[in-house]
Amino acid sequence: MLKFVRNYGGIITIGVCIVLAYILLTDVLSVLPAILFPSISDVIKLVPEYIGTLFVGLKSSLYLLVTAYVLAVICGVALGALIGLKSGLRKNVTPYINAFSAVPVPLLTPYAINLFPTFKAASIFLIWLAAFWVIMGTTIGAVMSIDKRYLESAATLEIPKLEKLFRVVLPAASPAILVGCSIALTLSFMMLAVAEMFGASSGMAYFVQYYSDFARFDLVMLGFLFTATVLVSIMVLFDKIKHRILHWTLNN
Repeated sequence: MLKFVRNYGGIITIGVCIVLAYILLTDVLSVLPAILFPSISDVIKLVPEYIGTLFVGLKSSLYLLVTAYVLAVICGVALGALIGLKSGLRKNVTPYINAFSAVPVPLLTPYAINLFPTFKAASIFLIWLAAFWVIMGTTIGAVMSIDKRYLESAATLEIPKLEKLFRVVLPAASPAILVGCSIALTLSFMMLAVAEMFGASSGMAYFVQYYSDFARFDLVMLGFLFTATVLVSIMVLFDKIKHRILHWTLNN
């Protein structure tokens, strides 16, 4: 019990303060307009009726998110490691990486919708692209910052290139790579929300968009809270996986 309080007491306290502040500003002082900021109690009453719809949307959203993110991790780490290790290749492609990664991904939404055969394919591409640039850029920087002594020791031991990649390069660069993956996961979630607002028929962001069109801001708030809960749960799971992978570092 003491360990739980020590680990999560601060988080719970801040959450309770946020809820109390919202109740104070809405139910007690009526500072915030009631139509846009409904009472927490009114939102909670909607849970039994709409929880099934929310979970159907969650299933649809997770399909897009997981598919795109896993592909982005594979492509980003593979290409980032290759470019980071090859100085000649890095010199030639870096200007193009900087140019293309500077284009905001949401601006490509009309092109994706028209070029891909289905909405799901277009959404997966947009989410993949948002995560890919971050992961690849972080991986390039992480590989470039590896201590030369690791690579020199691997060369002295005549370790094969593929084995060196998985046993020396990626483990040494993994702390920085995983930081990039964490940032990319948050960006993927944001891009998922954007993608679901264009032509989707299901999803967490679609739920929010659909009921906002009818000015049902109590259901919009319910969608916000459900989406935030899912995102926090995914990030907590990701952090646990990251800590397991980086068990050898000082902070773990």
